[in-house]
Amino acid sequence: MLSTIFTPRRATPAALFLCLTLFSGLAGARELPAQIDWAERLELGTPLSGIVARVSAEAGQRVREGDVLVRMDDRGIRARLEEDEAQLRRLELARDEAELEYERQQEMYDRTLISVRDLSLAEIGFAMADAEFIAARARLTRTRLDLEYSEVRAPFDALVVARHVRPGQTVNNELQIVPMVTLAATDPMIARARVPETDLPGLEIGQRLDVRVGERHYEGTLQALGLEPVDNTDDTPHYALTVHFSAPAQHGLRAGQRAAVIFGND
Repeated sequence: MLSTIFTPRRATPAALFLCLTLFSGLAGARELPAQIDWAERLELGTPLSGIVARVSAEAGQRVREGDVLVRMDDRGIRARLEEDEAQLRRLELARDEAELEYERQQEMYDRTLISVRDLSLAEIGFAMADAEFIAARARLTRTRLDLEYSEVRAPFDALVVARHVRPGQTVNNELQIVPMVTLAATDPMIARARVPETDLPGLEIGQRLDVRVGERHYEGTLQALGLEPVDNTDDTPHYALTVHFSAPAQHGLRAGQRAAVIFGND
């Protein structure tokens, strides 16, 4: 029986260069186990105590900056606001009248028609009226702030992580603020990893790094490198590494997901 002998074909220089390039890139790449986290996580509340009137936030909902998430029952605050506004107008009139009286007494004193005591009494009357007006204006400002605090708004575009109150619930914030809604900023996201001391020379703040979550890859930026070790495995110090990256909302990334930070394949 005749056997067929196959002679291997000589690889072209271009093919050899491509293979060597791919091999060197894979060989030089380093993967660090990482975990996804929110760039910012915030528990929202209000300094007001009272009854929750409405909640417009549910876990998983995306909200925009300025959206009202929780509204307190503000009827009592609005009634106090009308009362404070009326009181301020009344005291403003009283202050203006006291000022006019003081000016009249000053004119009469200049004409030596009244005594120093009479002028002093007019001056004291004006000072007291002015002080009452200032105090009423401060009370009105506090009431307006209470009305503003009766609405809990999103301070930035975010994802609702948790809702802690329900309509009709009474909250008492005199001793400690009760969290009402927990928000998380989803752009950028954070990948946290630990890098061994031996890899530190190849890293610097602002460097572009690759973040892999499952089969998806995202381009990230090295934001922080720890200055103190967080782990000593096999007597090798490891330092905290933080990478910021952006991901489309439809990818649905969550805090705590496993990931990998890839570097050294430039």
